[in-house]
Amino acid sequence: MMKNKTLVAAIVLSLCAGAAFAQTAPQAERTTRMNLDTNGDGVIDRAEAAQHPRLAQHFDRLDKNGDGKLDASERRGGKGMRGHRHGRMGGHFDPARLDTDGDGRLSRAEVEAARTGRDGKNRLLENFESIDTNRDGHLTRAELRAWHERQRPQREAQMRERFEQRFAEADLNGDGRLSRVEVDEKMPRLSKRFAWLDENGDGFLSREELRPQRSR
Repeated sequence: MMKNKTLVAAIVLSLCAGAAFAQTAPQAERTTRMNLDTNGDGVIDRAEAAQHPRLAQHFDRLDKNGDGKLDASERRGGKGMRGHRHGRMGGHFDPARLDTDGDGRLSRAEVEAARTGRDGKNRLLENFESIDTNRDGHLTRAELRAWHERQRPQREAQMRERFEQRFAEADLNGDGRLSRVEVDEKMPRLSKRFAWLDENGDGFLSREELRPQRSR
């Protein structure tokens, strides 16, 4: 009888431990994402990713829509592994997976087979001609890299515009800086890091303090 009670107790403890882990793991994942998102804009840009070498190494592969930042769907791992279409694995865009004939380049037909983004658009197909600079009807890795670099100024301009919009929305009194009250109300995800971000210790966050530090 004592042996049975011990066995039951062990099973209960095991189940409780499993439940606790199931609750803690997602929370830990959210905390990690929040720590990387230093400016609290809901995405991770290249500068923020630079603080995490492994993420920075795979940044271009994870950035499936080529906008220079990683949103929640691009950072999410593990989901979407089953039933994925060409070019996607775990929600991440990988151009190499489109190269079905293994010739080291992408034909228009291979690009057409790519899964569309969340907005229902196939960016590679839409920009095929502009990416295919030598007009041979195929896209190479070098051409894709060059195209992404040409798009960088536009992506950065869009990021600056979004930053300014969010800052203006949070700056309730229009004095060009954010108090702790304004941050608590409009950017609550930054509240716990307020003192850390407030580099000059004046009790306010400026635009410069909120912008992510650029890696050198």
